[in-house]
Amino acid sequence: MFNVTILIFNALIAFSILVQTQPGQIPLASPTSSDEVKQWWEQVRAAGAEAAKAAGQKKEMLKKKRVPQAYEPDDEDELLSENEREKMDAEITRTTGNYLDLLREGKEKGYRVPVPDNRVIVLHGAPARYTNAARKAKEQGTIVLSIEFRADGTIRVLKIVRGLGFGLNEQAVAAVQKIIFLPEIKDGTFVKMSSNLEYSFNLY
Repeated sequence: MFNVTILIFNALIAFSILVQTQPGQIPLASPTSSDEVKQWWEQVRAAGAEAAKAAGQKKEMLKKKRVPQAYEPDDEDELLSENEREKMDAEITRTTGNYLDLLREGKEKGYRVPVPDNRVIVLHGAPARYTNAARKAKEQGTIVLSIEFRADGTIRVLKIVRGLGFGLNEQAVAAVQKIIFLPEIKDGTFVKMSSNLEYSFNLY
């Protein structure tokens, strides 16, 4: 799990969003793997890196567009033009789809994952947006989500263990769905893993 603190200043209020995840890279295939499996795995590694890069570019663009000491705007549709947003979203959809297709291809062809047993590796994690309504109400605290990192590379939100108001629960769920990851590996197979994920919103 990773700890990323993002500070954004709006008006005279500073807030941090703490997301527990750990960005990383997909490891190289074992040298004893067959050439066919190595080729597939290199495609997985390249596609995962490409998807993480596309998602990261949008996150960096939004970060640059947000102006310190400005209360508004806050939503991405206010920060990015429609053309910018559509272009970035299309690229994220394309690259993430390619990555998930390769994971599915490996399962369909019966490939053994050519790396040792490993926990989930997060390739890209997105912070949850602190809503204007929550900021005005000075709502703060920690949201805890029970989630399932599925073997196919998708995430399922099982339940909200601890929530907050003013749209923050919805923002946390939306952020979870943007996580790009390599599933947990056990005995050469991708397996699902359940875990709690925390998003902390603090005003100070």
